[in-house]
Amino acid sequence: MDVRLTDYFGLQVAGTFPDITRTAVVTNAATNVNFRESFSGLGDTSLLGWYRPPPVFGWNVILNFGASLPTGKTEEPLFRPELDDGNLVPTHRLQRGSGTFDPLLGATVSRRIEDFTVFGSLAARTPFSQNSDGLRTGASEELNWGVARELGTHRISGFARAEWLHREQDVFEGIPTLEGGGNWIYVTPGIAAQVGKSVMVQGEVKIPVHRALANKQLDSSAIFQFGISRSF
Repeated sequence: MDVRLTDYFGLQVAGTFPDITRTAVVTNAATNVNFRESFSGLGDTSLLGWYRPPPVFGWNVILNFGASLPTGKTEEPLFRPELDDGNLVPTHRLQRGSGTFDPLLGATVSRRIEDFTVFGSLAARTPFSQNSDGLRTGASEELNWGVARELGTHRISGFARAEWLHREQDVFEGIPTLEGGGNWIYVTPGIAAQVGKSVMVQGEVKIPVHRALANKQLDSSAIFQFGISRSF
């Protein structure tokens, strides 16, 4: 939800409702283990302020600053008794939220070039503390750039972007865990549609074309995202 306070300042509130199921077959020298975990419910909520200065050399700029609020449920981490190369091995890996207030920073630029809009953004999430269970979520940085174009009407547009994501490992009471950590490059096609005067519906598919994982972890072959925004 995006609320404009003035022509230059505004507030954004964004919530997530994850519905996730992960399955895998873990193979070792002794046995095969069918791994499955799932959850659904409310995740963390982001509260952001934005500032839109006058255009610079034809580029529109938006600066974001705020925090991720711990509205998502957390669970007590469980680990195997033995370490793996100095890392804790989780026996379940999914958390609805971080359990901490995490600073968020970002910047977005865009420019209209004939029938196309070129855009790019940089965002960072920087947790400084662990939650009440002793788990600290790894910091992350994200850089993306792409292009959008109207599809026959100004109410519908298609877009495509390339995205680089870096994420640090989660840490439990000072010991790194085999969760998170690595670099990803995604190619993301999507479509957005304006409904009425102020509601935007958007869907996209994030396809990983490169992954350099820092440890052994479950990862998705593709990610589908769907969102609705409302402006006031």
